[in-house]
Amino acid sequence: MPRRPTRRAPRGQAVPVAGPANHCRAVVRVDGSGIRKKIKKDYEKALRDLDNSRQKLDQFQQTDQPQFTRWLNSHFGALLTELRELNLKLAADDAIVFMVQNEMLFGGGSYARAYKRVMEQRDNPEPPPPPDGETDAEPEPSGRRPEPGNPDAADDPLKAIFEEMFGAFGPDEDPREPFNPWGRPPAAAPVHASQRLKELYRAVVRRLHPDSQREMTPQKTEWWHQAQAAYEAGDVDQLEAILTLCEIGESGTTAQTSVSLLQRITAQLKSSLREIKRQIAQRRRELAWNFSNRTDHAAMADQVGRELAADLTALRQRWQYTQGLIAKWKAAAEQLKPSRRRRPSRRNPGLWF
Repeated sequence: MPRRPTRRAPRGQAVPVAGPANHCRAVVRVDGSGIRKKIKKDYEKALRDLDNSRQKLDQFQQTDQPQFTRWLNSHFGALLTELRELNLKLAADDAIVFMVQNEMLFGGGSYARAYKRVMEQRDNPEPPPPPDGETDAEPEPSGRRPEPGNPDAADDPLKAIFEEMFGAFGPDEDPREPFNPWGRPPAAAPVHASQRLKELYRAVVRRLHPDSQREMTPQKTEWWHQAQAAYEAGDVDQLEAILTLCEIGESGTTAQTSVSLLQRITAQLKSSLREIKRQIAQRRRELAWNFSNRTDHAAMADQVGRELAADLTALRQRWQYTQGLIAKWKAAAEQLKPSRRRRPSRRNPGLWF
C-alpha cells in the first residue's frame, strides 16, 4: 500500500494534529513578587512622606503658632485691642448700610426714608414666629369638603380635579410607593452587604474608639472620623481599608495584605498627602511659620508694626466714611415729613390673581 504523501504546513503555521480535541487547560503559576515589591515600596514612600508632612504641620500648630501669638500680644497688645474694637464698630455700621441699601432697593424711596424705616424696624422688631407645629391662627376654610380617602384634596383643588377625571382608569395606589410598571415588588437590599458593613465597623471601633486608646494620635483621630463617615455612607471598601491600616500599624508588616487593597490604601495616603501639602503651602505665607527657629525678632517686630499701623489707618478711614454716610442719612431722615398712608385697594376676595 503506497504511503500517503504528507502535507507540509506553510512557514509560520503549526501542523494540525489529528485526533480528538484536547480540552485540557494548563495552570500557569505567575510570580507576583516583583509587582508586590513595587507596590509595597510605593506604599512605604507615601506613608513616609505623609508622616513627614504631618510632623511639619504639627510643629506649626503646636509650637510655632502659640509662640508667635504670645510674642505678638506682648509687643503689640494695645494696637491689637484697638484693631479688634474698630473692627466690631465697622461691622455694626456696615450692617446698617447694607440694610438701608436693601430697603431702598426693594421698598423704594430715598436713602433718608429707607434709613428711617430701618431704624423703626430695629426699635420695634416683629415678634418671632411660633415654633413648628404650634400656631395661634386657625386654618382658613377651603370651601371644599375633604374626601374620606383623600385628606389632601381640599388643600390642592387641581389634584382633586385630576383624581376625579383620571381616577377611574386604574386602582388607587399609595402615592408614597414608587411606580412599578411590572407589578413586581421592589428588590430588597442585599443582607450580606449590610452585615459586612456592621462587622467591619465593629472591628474598627474596637481598635480606634477614643475610650479604648491610651494615646489618641492625630493619625488615629483622622481614621476614626473617616470610619464614621464611611459607615454613614455605607462604604464597605473604605472601612476595609481603614481596618487594614490599623492591622498594619499593629503588626508592622504588609505580608497579609492583598495587592489590590494595598494599592487602594496607597491611593488614599497620597490623597491625604496632597491635602496636608496644600495646608502647609497656606501656612508658609504666615509670619508664624518656623517662628521657633527664627532669631531675627527685631526685624520681624518692625515689619509687623508697620503692617498693623497700616491696617489701623485703613480701618479708621473706612469707619469715618461709614459714620459720615450714616450721619448724613440720619440728618435727612429727621427733616422728613410724616407720609400719609395709602388706603388699601379693595379687591375681590374670591379672585386669587
